[in-house]
Amino acid sequence: MRSVFTVVAPAADPSLLTIEQLRVAAGLPVGDASRDADLTELGKRVSADIATACQIRGDGVHTPTLRSEAVREVFRQRGCDDLLFLSRRFISDLTSVTEAGTALVDTDTVLDAEAGLLYRISGTCDLPWRRGDAVVEYTAGFDEVPADLAGAAMDLARLRLSADARDPLVKGESVEIPDVRTVRQDYWVGAVPGSTVGSVPADILAKLSRYINAAVA
Repeated sequence: MRSVFTVVAPAADPSLLTIEQLRVAAGLPVGDASRDADLTELGKRVSADIATACQIRGDGVHTPTLRSEAVREVFRQRGCDDLLFLSRRFISDLTSVTEAGTALVDTDTVLDAEAGLLYRISGTCDLPWRRGDAVVEYTAGFDEVPADLAGAAMDLARLRLSADARDPLVKGESVEIPDVRTVRQDYWVGAVPGSTVGSVPADILAKLSRYINAAVA
């Protein structure tokens, strides 16, 4: 089921890592701000790549993020859907729900906040959503980044910093120093072992499994 998705109040900072965490990832002493500009850009790229890997939906205007944002979704109902699959998960506030032009109250719905599933109910009974537009406004994402998510972002930041400091095609290096210093480098031919087609390696992607959205037809 498709919806029209809009970010109403974007995150003030979509990055998953603070500048202090990025300094740690870069191996800088506490308070060393000499690389803050570069590290801030790195943090943005890392967070954007993780959002892409987790299939976080955007509205085409704002950068998709796992940080807390207020959003709105409009579902065109056919009168046979048992639940609504919201595009964002980890919902902290269900602001309002309107069904076919009628505002619903708290007792009309049940929300699975982590999964992003919204059910229509009456008492103890589940109901199908009525034909017409269902409009859902809610806040989803994290004000404080969970430790496991921040840890995965730190791992990816360290990986990017390491990659920037070396030639990834170098397989090995040997040095000979009889009379003249000679450096011999062997290069990988073909794919580099441990590399990945996507922007997030498989081992880090495994750490993000809780945050990856399932595709909904």
